[in-house]
Amino acid sequence: MVDEDDSGDDAGRALLAPLPKVNPSRLPVARSLADAGPGEMVIVNRHGQSLTTRQATTSIVASWTIIVASPLAVGLIYGALLSPLVGVVAGAAMQLLTLVRLRHWPALRGAIAHAVAYRWEDAHAALIALEKKRLPASQRVTAQVLLAALEELLGQPQQAIDRLDGVHADLSTWRTRSHVLRCQAASLKAEALATLGRLDEARRSRDELVREAAAATGGPGRPRGDYLEMIVQGAELKIAVEADTPDALPDDNTLHLWARAALGRSRFGELLVSLAWAFHRRGDDDMARHLLTEAPSRIPRSSLPQTSPRLHAWAQEKAREWEIDGL
Repeated sequence: MVDEDDSGDDAGRALLAPLPKVNPSRLPVARSLADAGPGEMVIVNRHGQSLTTRQATTSIVASWTIIVASPLAVGLIYGALLSPLVGVVAGAAMQLLTLVRLRHWPALRGAIAHAVAYRWEDAHAALIALEKKRLPASQRVTAQVLLAALEELLGQPQQAIDRLDGVHADLSTWRTRSHVLRCQAASLKAEALATLGRLDEARRSRDELVREAAAATGGPGRPRGDYLEMIVQGAELKIAVEADTPDALPDDNTLHLWARAALGRSRFGELLVSLAWAFHRRGDDDMARHLLTEAPSRIPRSSLPQTSPRLHAWAQEKAREWEIDGL
C-alpha cells in the first residue's frame, strides 16, 4: 500500500501500512529500542543504551529545568554579589542567549519527526533549509550526521560520505564530544563505503566504530548499550553482504543471539534480512526463511533497493522461492 498523502514516482515505495502522520511540534518517544514504532524517536544515553519512556522523560525534564533555571541562578548570584539591577541584566542576558541558541530547535525537531516517520524526502528538505541558518555547533553537527543518514537511505552514498568527512573535525572537538554521535557517523560511513564497494575503507570505518563504541561503554570488554550493539551488528552484516564473506561474521551462536535480539524489535527489519542472508550462506535455510518471513512486518518502508541492491536482489529471489509476501 502506498501512503495516500504521497504522490509522484512512488512506485518503488511498497508499504505494509501507510506512513505515520507527522506533527512537527511533537516528537513521540519510544518506550524502548525494542518497542519503537514508526514515528517514535529512540533516545539513548551517552553509553549507547536506549532509555525507557520514564527515563527519557526524566532526562528531558532535567534538561529543560537547567535551561530555565540557569538564567535565574545567574541573576540571583550577580544580584547578591553586585546589585539587584546587575542581577536582572545578567539574568535577562543569559535568558536571551539561551533563546538564541534554541531558536532553531523547533525546525530541527520537525525534521527529526519526519525522519523517524520514514518521510525521508521531507526530512532531507527540511534539514537542507536548516543548514543555511547559523546553528549552534552541537545542532549543526547533529543535523549534518542526520543529513548523511538520509542521503544514504535515498541512494546517495557518496554525498553521505562527503558530508561526514566535512564534519569529521567537528566531531572530534570537545564541543561535540559525543561517542554515540561519532559511532553513528562511523557506522554510516562504513555502510556507505560498503555500498560503493570500497570494502577496505569500510572495514577501517567499522574498526573506528568499534573503538568509539568501546569508549562510550567505558572500555574494551564491557557490554555495549543495546543501540550501539545494534549499529555495530548492522555494520558487520553490511560489509559481509557486500563483500560476500559470510565466514567473516561471528560464530553461529553469536548470530543466533543477534537474531533473537532483532526478532524482539518492532522495527529495523533490514537487519533481519541481513541475518537471513548470513544464515542462508552458512547453510541454515530454516533459520533464514524464518527471519525473512518476519522481516516485512518490521519494515515500514524499505531502504534496501538504495542501500544494498545486492541484498535486495537476494531477498526478492528468496521471497519468491519461499513464497514470502511483503518483500
